[in-house]
Amino acid sequence: MHGISGDIIIVAAGTLLLLCIFGFVFFFVIAYNKRYRLYEEEKAELLRKFELEKLNSQLEIQEQTLKHISGEIHDNIGQILSLVGLQLSTLPTSNEEKREHTTELLNKAIGDLRSLSKSLDTDRITSIGIVEAVDYELQLLEKTGNYKTNLQIEGDFEELTPDKTIILYRIVQEVINNIIKHAKADSVSIFIGGNKTESFFTIKDNGVGFIAGELINKGLGLKNIINRASLVGGSAKIDSLLNEGTTITFNIPKT
Repeated sequence: MHGISGDIIIVAAGTLLLLCIFGFVFFFVIAYNKRYRLYEEEKAELLRKFELEKLNSQLEIQEQTLKHISGEIHDNIGQILSLVGLQLSTLPTSNEEKREHTTELLNKAIGDLRSLSKSLDTDRITSIGIVEAVDYELQLLEKTGNYKTNLQIEGDFEELTPDKTIILYRIVQEVINNIIKHAKADSVSIFIGGNKTESFFTIKDNGVGFIAGELINKGLGLKNIINRASLVGGSAKIDSLLNEGTTITFNIPKT
């Protein structure tokens, strides 16, 4: 009897030991998986921050370059073309119609350069605010004769900080550029609004549309648009249907 009791105790002790070992292994695996997930999340967050910092640096360099180009266009190229126009008006010609046509083309080039200079001038954009800056872009688009445009201000909208103004304005420019290149649209509408906590921008076109998920993965500037919105703590949503157009919405927190 004592031998049987001893065997039972040994078996029970062995079973308990095995349970302890399995329990230890089980909890070790759970703890390891948890730490690994945290590690992966931290690595992804560091990578995201790195990409945002890199993008922010690129945008700062871009803005400095654009500001320099804007000044060069305004101070040098524009003035040179104006002088050319004055010289042209004083030259004798036997074909007055040809000279008038040349002068008209030259004046158009001067006007286009001035418009480009305004679009590139960071100081001007922040001084007039996002609403007027976006309205100016739509005016330029409509002057091409290929688009009808519409700008609406809704809700409790307040002008953005200078940094947010520049980034949002460049996003709008990039979206409009994508519309011109790819959408085959003839109508562009922008809605700007807000509430107590955030501002929102919606850009709609009536173009050919696309399958949003596929093109976001392939690029075409859409990833860049989303990343730029992240720089100001915002988010971007892209909705598109084939042959029904595209809607891009940005939500930007006020704080």
